Amino acid sequence: MQPESEKYEEETPSLHWGIDPVFSAFAKLYIKDITEMRESKQVPGIFFYNGHPVRQVDVVGIVVQTKERDAFYSCGVDDSTGVINCVCWKNPMVAETPLSGHPSTPSSLSVFEQMKKLQETVRQKTKLEIGDVVRVRGHIRTYRQQREIQAPCFYKVDDPVCDVQISRMLELPCLYREVYDKPFKGPEEIQSEKRWDLEEDLGLSGLEGQNFSIHVLHEKVQDFLLENKIQTFYQQELETVDSLVSLASVHL
Repeated sequence: MQPESEKYEEETPSLHWGIDPVFSAFAKLYIKDITEMRESKQVPGIFFYNGHPVRQVDVVGIVVQTKERDAFYSCGVDDSTGVINCVCWKNPMVAETPLSGHPSTPSSLSVFEQMKKLQETVRQKTKLEIGDVVRVRGHIRTYRQQREIQAPCFYKVDDPVCDVQISRMLELPCLYREVYDKPFKGPEEIQSEKRWDLEEDLGLSGLEGQNFSIHVLHEKVQDFLLENKIQTFYQQELETVDSLVSLASVHL
């Protein structure tokens, strides 16, 4: 679960969100955390858990309320940590009029029957009733000041002995420990860690480490000037050299 003090951390710039794999994945979070995550001030529909940008989630829970409409189910899903409303959109191919007609050949009859069976299977797997175990994958949004999941992908889970629910219950603590509860680190923090790791490997710290960094950068600048036969230059010109700027960001 997300510590109270970390719910209001500074936002990572949106330019860096793609670096975090959580941003592109369907995050397997507890419903309690989904309902409590803070929405981004930069981009609506993006939420933050411990600095990780989250836009889509994967939830397994029990249907505790449901309303069926022509195009979707609106249902409450409970995972024992909280309840969230899920708008589960029906497959338009299944929602349409059932297959009908008279196949002209035996081979087309076989295909026709298989398609009817497939359509019926999909219809049964996506017909939601109270008490069903359901898996929902979709985007988070805030609607009428309430958090909900817009789910184009959902299905009933056949779980007579609770295997799926127990598996999810064991999986989530590991994901939280190894991924979600470890703060997201932007490029600047990563560069800073590289610099400190280098100084620690060399047994340097404090002023010694800073002097070493300056010495390394000084040598690289000299090598660059000699290699390119440059005799006069401005500092601003060196700041356009990617290799030197990258080195400076690591060492200084």
